[in-house]
Amino acid sequence: MIAESFIDQGYSITLVLNTLGLPRGSYYYRPIEVRKTKGKTISRYTKTGKGEYVTNDQVVNEIKELLEIEFVDYGYRKVTHWLRQEKHYLINEKKVYRLMKDSKLLNHRIRPHRTPRTWVKELVPKPIYPFEYIEIDIKYIYISGQKRQALLLTAIDVTSRWVLDQILEWNINQHTVINLFDRIFHNYHLPKRVYVRNDNGSQFESTMVQKYFADHKIIQEFTKPATPEQNAHIESYHSIVESVICQQYNFEILTQAKDTFERFEKFYNFDRIHSGIGYTSPYKYLFQKGIDLKANQSPLETICLSTPNLNQNVE
Repeated sequence: MIAESFIDQGYSITLVLNTLGLPRGSYYYRPIEVRKTKGKTISRYTKTGKGEYVTNDQVVNEIKELLEIEFVDYGYRKVTHWLRQEKHYLINEKKVYRLMKDSKLLNHRIRPHRTPRTWVKELVPKPIYPFEYIEIDIKYIYISGQKRQALLLTAIDVTSRWVLDQILEWNINQHTVINLFDRIFHNYHLPKRVYVRNDNGSQFESTMVQKYFADHKIIQEFTKPATPEQNAHIESYHSIVESVICQQYNFEILTQAKDTFERFEKFYNFDRIHSGIGYTSPYKYLFQKGIDLKANQSPLETICLSTPNLNQNVE
């Protein structure tokens, strides 16, 4: 700068500035260093109730461990209270939010525990033999006299629409599903290869039920979530139940409902005309295939299934 060169030679500042016509403010101006961040500097530590300090990395690790605990679905507010109560940190919600956001821990969702399963490959099952493909599902049945919902578990043959068995109880669990199929195995002589298709209800996806099917050489298929059309045959049956029973009967006690469903199961299997099998009943459809299910026995007693060729040529 010219002014500084003359001033360095011993000339007075006032004389040099006046001679050059340079304002004093311009000569004395010095640029202020621009801050890299606005506001208060972000702290890398968190203070404890004892006056000690821990790193923010340690806080984040503790938050991660918390969110990995079964059933914990906390957002940043609950995490803040947990850090204050359990770790005695002097920390506010704003800082916890920032730490969780930077570490992508916000909107934490509990990961559902899923056992390995086989998903359906075909929208509609394509069985070759009767009783080769079975669909199962659960429907609520209201018992007005007790102001409670009972549960109806039903197993239906896709080919003939024959109801193999059903159980109506206040509660349906994994043991009920196994009990249903124990009765089916006792009452029917099934093909060597059997598929069971069901939704993702907890009763069906339990490890106990999956092992039971595997031990009995049954291929269990799970429909994909929110796709009732993949279990259309049992859904159709339960739609009939809704129309001809649920909307027509008021049950005072559970026993009354059980008696009604036993009568309906017998009527449905042996007499009810079904459009899906050529406007005939499941019994007559199977009879035409050479399978005679005797009508003179209770649905819960042993039913003789005459299938001379059913187990042949089935891998």
